[in-house]
Amino acid sequence: MYHMLMRLPLFQGMNREDLFCVLEQTTFHFRRFEEGKIIYHQGEPCSELTFLMNGTLVADTQATYANLSFTERLSTYMPIEPQSLFGRRPNYKSNYVAQSEVSLLSISKQEVYHLFETYEIFRINLLNILCSKVENLHERLWSIAPYDLEGRMVLFVQSLCATPQGTKVLRCKMEDLAALLDETRLNVSRILNKWCGEGLIEMHRKEFVIHDMADLLHKIIPQP
Repeated sequence: MYHMLMRLPLFQGMNREDLFCVLEQTTFHFRRFEEGKIIYHQGEPCSELTFLMNGTLVADTQATYANLSFTERLSTYMPIEPQSLFGRRPNYKSNYVAQSEVSLLSISKQEVYHLFETYEIFRINLLNILCSKVENLHERLWSIAPYDLEGRMVLFVQSLCATPQGTKVLRCKMEDLAALLDETRLNVSRILNKWCGEGLIEMHRKEFVIHDMADLLHKIIPQP
């Protein structure tokens, strides 16, 4: 348990004595889910802080006003939507689905309050994670899309991402994607087929698989 806590970003930097106190005073819930199980539903109240310990878990988000959904894989040991534990609408913003057998560790919201009040390192780590998310959102807000369609398309996809790396899956009709970009279906199809030919994406019926979001972004919009 001690070595397990050291892997979790919210406990990194704690000294040995504090970690043992956390283990003695905090109730941890361990759960396993089989492949295909929906663990949290989009809109469901968020009442615990959960970490993915093992397996493949994906976040699948359905747009509110468009026929579009977006899927991305979660990184091991990172907390699942820590920002949804607080605020005016403490609800999950995505569905979380096991793509293999997964192991999760959860801490109740009440226990999170206790850890926040008791351990400075826990407070700093949690605030750093939340502030990083705010900073990323601010950067995206001011990432003015290029005039060319290819640049606008990649920034649109990036705006849907919770994490900047890894495989992403965008599910929507070609004409719906074109409408969201205020472009013709033909122009959008031309760009997608170009990316497909370059090995950046795979195209399926009503589905576009991006192999590595960071790679796509860097190839289309060179970084300064």
